[in-house]
Amino acid sequence: LVSLLGPSGCGKTTTLKLISGLLSLDGGDIRFDGESVLDVAAEKRGAVIVFQDHLLFPHMTVEKNVDFGLKMMKKDRTYRAGKVKDMLRLVRLDGFEKKYPSELSGGQKQRVAIARALAVEPKVLLLDEPFSNLDTGLKETMRALISELQKELKITTVLVTHDKEDAMTMSDRIRSKRPCSSSASASAPLAAQAA
Repeated sequence: LVSLLGPSGCGKTTTLKLISGLLSLDGGDIRFDGESVLDVAAEKRGAVIVFQDHLLFPHMTVEKNVDFGLKMMKKDRTYRAGKVKDMLRLVRLDGFEKKYPSELSGGQKQRVAIARALAVEPKVLLLDEPFSNLDTGLKETMRALISELQKELKITTVLVTHDKEDAMTMSDRIRSKRPCSSSASASAPLAAQAA
């Protein structure tokens, strides 16, 4: 687990979008397992971002939110049902399948978003400030859960945070990002760091 630590506006989220393929890199390279992924479309890259505001579909139940990526991948119904059940158990949300996002707490919504991301079996899990909207007790619980999932699933994980405690307690490595000056291009420092 690698943390990108830095203040707001220093390009942490932009870096995740570059890794996932949602944005194009101007220079340098991005490699997964030693292979360049610059020419690989975002949907085939194998990197999934969990954003800080969850981005759950409000009109879908928990199980349909977790199933969404699998359905887009055209997995068969039986496989999807089993995978959704496994993912909800993994994030400790068994029994929440029929609930809607409006019926969930912030921590529960975050776990649904993580389950949805993990369901598609990504090579790289990208977490964008996953604890920023959580109270202290819930933050500690979620840190422990993500650390446990990362180790159990052996998935490369990049955590973006401005909180030194998040980075120090969870990370194998920490990459500190400095704020960009107002006159500098935001993409210039990122291209150099991603190379």
